[in-house]
Amino acid sequence: MTIMRSELSSNDIVRLAGIGRKYVGDGAVGRIKRLLIALMLPILLTSCYLPESFTIDLSMERNGDYRLSYRGLLVQPNITQGLLDGSLDATAEKERVAIVLADLKRDSGIKQISYTSRGVFNVVYEKRGNIMREKSFVFVRRNSRILEMFFHKDRNTVEIRGGFVPDQYQDRLDALGYQMIGKIEFRTTAGIRSHNAAEFKEIGGQNRLRWEIKSISDPVPNVIIG
Repeated sequence: MTIMRSELSSNDIVRLAGIGRKYVGDGAVGRIKRLLIALMLPILLTSCYLPESFTIDLSMERNGDYRLSYRGLLVQPNITQGLLDGSLDATAEKERVAIVLADLKRDSGIKQISYTSRGVFNVVYEKRGNIMREKSFVFVRRNSRILEMFFHKDRNTVEIRGGFVPDQYQDRLDALGYQMIGKIEFRTTAGIRSHNAAEFKEIGGQNRLRWEIKSISDPVPNVIIG
């Protein structure tokens, strides 16, 4: 469900593969793409955060005012892998943890954070804002998009969606013992244009949607309001 990005995007891969096709032919393009993905993977896992055992609660008014909370775990898979394969000792783990704590604490929405073990951090995050003024919002980072929102002015709609883990990363995360389990609850007085929530109710003029995340391969939550 979580998008993981680096400075080298999937579009960059396509462009580089196109260059490869021009100079080395179609037969080598597949090998070039696989090599680029293999080179990207350590960067992606180093810089990303993954949600685990979490609850996301989001409410939004017609005027764009929103309130978001995240309570649960964030996993830094590079630390997890380093401890599993022995490439990180206790000193290196402590250094990596300090870097992650400093990075996450830059966001004023982080209200509580503590390190448990094995690359896992316990987090309480709260944020209030107005998506019509902000135009867009991403939690937790641009390269770790657990939840993102966009205001489309031309259509006067707000799109809210989760992220996803590309197929080529899932086996490696499975090997690390990573499991994505959580729930997302969304409430709004605005109209619902479309959604893929497992549960939808209208109570007292308020639309309520709920997603249960049980697997890394579950459909990406998505709702459009306006």
